[in-house]
Amino acid sequence: MREFDFLVVGSGIAGLTFALRAAKAGTVAVVTKKESMETNTNYAQGGIAAVFSPDDSPQCHMEDTISAGGGLSHPEAVKIMVEEGPSLVDELYRLGTHFDVKGQVGNDKVVFDLWREGGHTRRRIVHAQDHTGEEIEKTLVERVAELPSVSMFENHLALDVRGGGGGGCRGGVIFDTESGEIEPFFAKITLLATGGVGQIYLHTTNPMIATGDGIAIAFRAGAKIANMEFVQFHPTALYLPYTKGRKFLISEAVRGEGAILRTQDGNTFMEKYDERGCLAPRDVVARAIDMELKKRGEEYVYLDLSPIPPHRIKEKFPRIYETCLELGIDITKEMIPVVPAAHYLCGGIMTDIDGCTSIPGLFAAGEVAHTGVHGANRLASNSLLEALVFSKRAAQKAIEEVKNKTASVVGDVAIPEYGKEEKERVFLAHECKEIKRIMWDYVGIVRSDERLEKALCRLSVIWRDVEDLCGCCKPTREIAELRSMATTARIVAFSAMLRKESRGLHFNVDHPERDDVHWKKDTIITKEELR
Repeated sequence: MREFDFLVVGSGIAGLTFALRAAKAGTVAVVTKKESMETNTNYAQGGIAAVFSPDDSPQCHMEDTISAGGGLSHPEAVKIMVEEGPSLVDELYRLGTHFDVKGQVGNDKVVFDLWREGGHTRRRIVHAQDHTGEEIEKTLVERVAELPSVSMFENHLALDVRGGGGGGCRGGVIFDTESGEIEPFFAKITLLATGGVGQIYLHTTNPMIATGDGIAIAFRAGAKIANMEFVQFHPTALYLPYTKGRKFLISEAVRGEGAILRTQDGNTFMEKYDERGCLAPRDVVARAIDMELKKRGEEYVYLDLSPIPPHRIKEKFPRIYETCLELGIDITKEMIPVVPAAHYLCGGIMTDIDGCTSIPGLFAAGEVAHTGVHGANRLASNSLLEALVFSKRAAQKAIEEVKNKTASVVGDVAIPEYGKEEKERVFLAHECKEIKRIMWDYVGIVRSDERLEKALCRLSVIWRDVEDLCGCCKPTREIAELRSMATTARIVAFSAMLRKESRGLHFNVDHPERDDVHWKKDTIITKEELR
């Protein structure tokens, strides 16, 4: 049994920003499934959107965000993000994050080198070449490691939260994946910052750990979950048929610098789908590519970087250049084969503007949370900004609550009953592959009523099998992740089936029009609706 003031599940930008601030007010446990650097944050290439240019403004950033959000963005949350974001990006720089800069004004003000990406009407993407997320993650890991009040538990994962419902959350049930031991971690405040759900899809840019753990845990505890049908597919992931797991992402900033999408016969096509062409928002570009691939019976399109000078490519996109070169593609001379891949979840655990979920004592921040900022479609490079702003606000609120909770939260130390049987890995691998294939074929970029009904029917069978499995088998990382995948896949399919329209990232051929009369609202569910 362990007791802390704050329990943080996840070690991306949201979890570490929260921990960095909460550590000033009490003891913090950070639980992370792998090494602390293995997060979605680490793979964010493009950058972090914030207003720094003289020709830009928070109002302009807000308008771009709401425009991309398809009418479902919450204006209050967006306003908070765009106004509070720049100072927090400055703070990251002062903490040691090596963003690219053009120069310095005075003693303490820098001029950031700003990129532009699809959906943005101004250059406002602060970046560290093309590995911004990795640079931010590295800085936060280093700063958190300096704090004696923070304990990092690598190779640990949360199986469930303790408490829930009217009694509130009092920590979590934590599994040590190396020793196999299960231990209760009691905490006055618990933050879920576990990232997204990309691994429920066949093709994804997310790391192997993105299995939807936090959403599944919160759902089982009775928390409200919102807008899970809005899964963003990044339009340009590197297509190589022999790669497995995470697809290498080709940053949207490449198109921002002038790269052009072409079909395999060399023709451009984006102008047929949107007047903004290759700079249209991600959902438009991903759907256009998907339609071209289906129409032509091909597996990929090309991204042509020839409009960008070779020296500029190497200077601005060194990671993309080096990785592609290692895989046999010289992007200064050859086009890149690309395909859409599941990239980001716009829905998640429903929170208010301070990160509070519907369960007292349980907070959420980052991709796992639904703040209302992204609406039906996330604007490029708003993900890191949202995580930064709302994890800061969650920490401030959590610190206030901890001050009011002077008594210990330690209660019954009994561990919930888990099974003792072993299970062959072939069974787990088969169920995992089936979830991925069902989600890709039936709950992907383009959907239909029939596909969604079939998906939900089959996923419900898998979910029941996996729940039975969890009741009889002793916990392993594979079983815990499969349980999360089965739960979150079912929630995504159910949410998509409920929404009888097409909006943002959710496109249904049986309901191709946007319907503001009936569906200009969030899709909110709990476990009571999905039994």
